[in-house]
Amino acid sequence: MELRQIKTEQDIEIVKSFFYKIFLDESGYNLSHFKQSLTGKHHFKRLEYYFGYENNAIIGICGVYADQPDECWLGWFGVLPQYRRKGYATAMLNLLTKIMKNYGYKVCRIYTDVVTNKDAVCLYTKQGFKQDSAYLGNIITMSKSLDGVTIAKKWNGKPVAFVEPRKEREK
Repeated sequence: MELRQIKTEQDIEIVKSFFYKIFLDESGYNLSHFKQSLTGKHHFKRLEYYFGYENNAIIGICGVYADQPDECWLGWFGVLPQYRRKGYATAMLNLLTKIMKNYGYKVCRIYTDVVTNKDAVCLYTKQGFKQDSAYLGNIITMSKSLDGVTIAKKWNGKPVAFVEPRKEREK
């Protein structure tokens, strides 16, 4: 298992070819943040995405974004359906958290949906993430210390780049 950074427009086209196979409930989502990671035209201090590879086959995608020096967020973490429940997500998460730690981040955060992403919540919990907060009943934030020393404080704001579910946006 290895991670390779998404660096080219051709990589973005590859993302488009499988994004909705991983993130089924995100139909219609604008993938501009992947392009922004290439151009640098964004407000984050760090915005990077990676393909997860096993035997030269793309098995998933993940990313890191941050606007603070000590904390980062896990972004668009997912594995293609045919590779699930085989340990790849755990391996991919371990590699990405090593990258985050090497960048000097002390805390990693994530937000997810406890209804549509139950398996992901289970994975994050097994990997040491703890729930910080909840939004709209089903969206939660979770955090984990990357250095083993820093205690993640309870998150008291909306996640970076938080987008409310479609139903809430339509009101």
